Amino acid sequence: MQPLTVSPAPASRGPRAARGRWIWRASGALTIIALGAFGSAAVVRAGSQPSWPAPVTAVPTRTVTVAQPVSALNVQSYGAPIKVTTVPGGPVQVAESVTFSSADSPPAVTAVDSHGLLTLAAPACANTGCSVGFTVTVPSGVTVTAVSYGGAVTVAGTGAANIDSGGGPVYATSVSGPLSVSAGGGGVTVNDAADADLDSGGGPVTATGISGKLTVQADGGGVTVSRARSATIDSGGGPVYAAGISGPLTVSAEGGGVTVSGAGATRVDSGGGPVTATTIRGPLSVTADGGGVQADGVTGALNVGTGGGPLSATSITSPTATVSGEGGDVTLGFATPPASVHVTTGGGNAALSVPGGPYAVAIDAGGSVQTVLIATSPDATRSISVSTDGGNAEIGPA
Repeated sequence: MQPLTVSPAPASRGPRAARGRWIWRASGALTIIALGAFGSAAVVRAGSQPSWPAPVTAVPTRTVTVAQPVSALNVQSYGAPIKVTTVPGGPVQVAESVTFSSADSPPAVTAVDSHGLLTLAAPACANTGCSVGFTVTVPSGVTVTAVSYGGAVTVAGTGAANIDSGGGPVYATSVSGPLSVSAGGGGVTVNDAADADLDSGGGPVTATGISGKLTVQADGGGVTVSRARSATIDSGGGPVYAAGISGPLTVSAEGGGVTVSGAGATRVDSGGGPVTATTIRGPLSVTADGGGVQADGVTGALNVGTGGGPLSATSITSPTATVSGEGGDVTLGFATPPASVHVTTGGGNAALSVPGGPYAVAIDAGGSVQTVLIATSPDATRSISVSTDGGNAEIGPA
């Protein structure tokens, strides 16, 4: 365990602190002030909220400098904000602000530096209504664990980070190592990170510039993702917008709308919400459960089940397409000749446009109008099969 150097030094010396640990306490020289306008920031534990605001006092913010090397930080605030920023090379500085009930004494704020791990906490606040806000400056690349129990958490320029805000909002930027966030209902905003595993617990999620794998679970919150290498998203019912995904994308929306603009191989299960997918550089698979589907610029195999909603797909260069409309109308426009197309509408109309020819064509319109305006041959290597169960069917040139 490494000793800590705290500056500035106190005016009078007391007994030497235990090796590797300091304790900040409110002394007689410090002015204890009524929190006043800040009273709304007091933490009230779930299940113990009084019917009137509890009197709250605060110790003015104090700052200390840690001389020992720090490679990892563990900080708990018990409901107050946590902010961790970086300066290349350090030094490590800690600013803390204590909030507590006027009926209690100020809690001891403790710090331990053990083999490069700096731990900041106020253990007494685990069972009382006090909290400690921390603003910490560390060298770039330091690993961070932050638990706020409802307070906002900001982390910038660190290495790997593990954040549990317990309901508070989270903002993380320029995190060079793996990032894990559990927000418990708070909003999550992440910019420029490596691998990121984000669970908002119901809050909205915005993630931009994820160089590695991105995983998002929002439990009903909206999700906005841009510039990620790959992404797996479960919005739990919230809307999803994803753009600039260079690799594979998987989305489950459970009824929320899904909009994708630019992605690799893409799989979408909207659970009934509408789906719009454009510029898909690979296969596109959609299960819409009744939601409408619009697609444009798909290059890989197209596989869509609308569950009854309509489908409109344009500028398709897919080599193969399999579409089930289950009552919804289907419109497909190919920019290059497909090798094979299979369409069933379950009663909806079907309209296809394809370039080139000839095609081996099979149509079953169930007695409704069927129109074929392209070159056909039973021996053609390219094939189109359409079954409408009563809907009109038309195949024309692109």
